[in-house]
Amino acid sequence: MSLLEHLHMPRLSQVGIYVKDMDSSIRQYEEVFGIGPWLVMEGETEYCLDRGKEVTVQGRIGMGYTGRIQLELIQILSGSNLYLDTLGGLEEGIHHLGFEVDDLDERLRACREAGIDVLQRGTLKQLGMTIDYAYLDTLDSVGVILEFIQTRFLGMKARQWPWTIKLLAGIQKRFGFP
Repeated sequence: MSLLEHLHMPRLSQVGIYVKDMDSSIRQYEEVFGIGPWLVMEGETEYCLDRGKEVTVQGRIGMGYTGRIQLELIQILSGSNLYLDTLGGLEEGIHHLGFEVDDLDERLRACREAGIDVLQRGTLKQLGMTIDYAYLDTLDSVGVILEFIQTRFLGMKARQWPWTIKLLAGIQKRFGFP
């Protein structure tokens, strides 16, 4: 049985890409590939355990869609940088594949049973959303880091649907928040 079969992976929902410059990367995706609109959030982790050490990470995240797949652009402004540490010497590039889950703790228990460690686990809060995530130590076993993502909106289970992110991106563009 393969690793993915053992964990009963849900449908792929996100491709995470580390970038040096959020604004120029978004322009490139919009102008060259027609991907947008982009919701951009800036802030720091509410909680982050990076390779066993509690850290604070400040950064920017841009979310845009191509079909049903979210492209997540990540720019770290300060703090621990797992992204650069795991890109094999590259300054930018694909960092992870993300899968939305309903119960992050349950998924992480299954990972422990399968012998898969967690590289980083954290919580982000912004715009009424709470995003709990975990990057799995799967680079050597499957060639890319896998991420589980659990989203809540105002405390209730939620998904990051393309239409909601696009709506928030449109409001952000028009009114300039946050």
